[in-house]
Amino acid sequence: MPPTVITPSYIKYRREADGGLVYDHANYGYEDASMYAVSDTVIDVLEFVDGQRSRTEVETAFSEAVVDSLVEKGVLDVD
Repeated sequence: MPPTVITPSYIKYRREADGGLVYDHANYGYEDASMYAVSDTVIDVLEFVDGQRSRTEVETAFSEAVVDSLVEKGVLDVD
């Protein structure tokens, strides 16, 4: 089965007029959640994945480099 890209349950996001915000609640309860501003592209990817998509679909729509970068930063995960 080909790998899938998922949005981890602790990642929340929202689109803003000038980009977007990502909230990382991985340590919720132990530390405050992290929040950081992101580009429209990151929000586009998160909306496209919307929980889970095949890695091939996401890389075709955006790029392998974008997917790798978001996986490295923990915004997406590979299942």
